[in-house]
This record gives sequence, structure tokens and C-alpha cells, in this order.
Amino acid sequence: MTKRYDLGVYRWALVTGASSGIGREFAFQLAKRGLNLILIGRNLTALTEVADEIHKISDSSVVILQADLTKDLDMVIDNTSRFNIDLLVNNAGFGLYGDFFNNSLDDYVQMIDLNISALTKLTYYYGSEMAKRESGGIINIASVAGFFPIPHLAVYGATKAYVYNLSMSLWAELKSKNVHVLCVAPGPTETKFFERAKMETKGRLMTPEQVVAGALKAFESGKPLYIPGFGNKMTYYFVRKFFGDKFIAEFLAKYF
Repeated sequence: MTKRYDLGVYRWALVTGASSGIGREFAFQLAKRGLNLILIGRNLTALTEVADEIHKISDSSVVILQADLTKDLDMVIDNTSRFNIDLLVNNAGFGLYGDFFNNSLDDYVQMIDLNISALTKLTYYYGSEMAKRESGGIINIASVAGFFPIPHLAVYGATKAYVYNLSMSLWAELKSKNVHVLCVAPGPTETKFFERAKMETKGRLMTPEQVVAGALKAFESGKPLYIPGFGNKMTYYFVRKFFGDKFIAEFLAKYF
């Protein structure tokens, strides 16, 4: 029987990339459930606006930290070590679209530093504390791009494949410690991702509200993986079952 988890017993949640999009929505929905929040982001003005909006709808305490997680991880840990973080939401990340050699190597290194290195370090630090207490949860935001080889999103997809595999492995490792790990793998969503990735949107987009509501339900249900949207789920199961990586890569090279 799958173990269920109650977010209502948690006191403090730390959310990265909380100034907009999915991270911002996690902040609102967790506040509505009564959790206190530590919100991390690069845009102090946007973080302040999120905190102000939360105070209008909730009595939750909100701590904001302006930080670039590729540079300021020690500062983040130093400023949050006095809190017992019950829930970590690793949402911060970005992608770049285009032929592999058309983007700079420095940009790829920065992407890897944020999408992989920062996520791993935060998971290690807060996850180890949760394991000692035998209580807590981690939600890592991956992407459907992490399930397949996707030309023109090669590095981004590779970073999200890492997030998926790390999350599923830690889910199996930590469940005996009463620490639940959930990997959320959204498809196209109404966020600033496409603007930063310099990528046109195609087809219908999900909303952050839909993604987060489903993710929190999946977390409390004890699921290790949540793929928002029926079409995204079917793509994941159908394509992985019937087609090999070579065919998928060649097909997506034409589509993207």
C-alpha cells in the first residue's frame, strides 16, 4: 500500500525560483495550506510582491532571500540553517533553445550549475537534515524534456534527465526515513521559460495553478512521479514503450 503524506504537519517550506511561474504558485498554494515560507529568487522586487500577496490571503510567515543559486548557496544555507525545513521545492532552473553550437558554452555551464549542481547541493543539505529527523519532503521540478533526447534542447533536456533519475533514486532511498521525494515533470506551461529560452510556444499551455495543484495532490498521495496533463502522460508512456531513442531524436529534430 502506498504511504500517504500530510502537508499539514509541515511548518516550513523553502521554494527556489519563487518570484514567478511555478515557484510563485507553489508559494501561494503552500501558504493556503498553512505552511511558513522561505522564498528564494533573483528578483527582490518580485519576491517582495509575492510576500505581500501571501500576507493578504494567509497568516503564514514569509522570509525572502535574494540569491543567485549559482553563486550564493552558502549564503542561502547560512540564512536558513536556523529553520527546520520540512519541505524543499527545487524549482529554479532555465533552458536554452537552438543548435548546440549557437549558444555559448558559458550559458550551458551556468545552466548545469543551476539545474544540476545547485539542486543537488540543496537536496543534500536539507535532505540530510530531514533524514536525521525522519520527516520531510522534497519536490524536484524536472520536465518532460528529460525523458527523451530532444535536439535543440540538448543540454536542458540532459539536466532534466538528471533531475528525474536523481529524484526517483532518492525516493527509493529515503522512503524508509519518512522523507518523500516527488519528481514533477511538466510539459509546456505558462511561465517565463520560453522567453528566456528564446523559444516560440506551440500548442496549448498548462497553467502554473494546474501544475502545482496536481503536484501537491501527487505528493500527499505518495507518488514518486507526477506528469501534469493527460497528453503529456500519454506521450511519456506511449513514446517510451513503442519507440527507441534513435527514432525519437530524429523525429524531434524535425519537429523542434
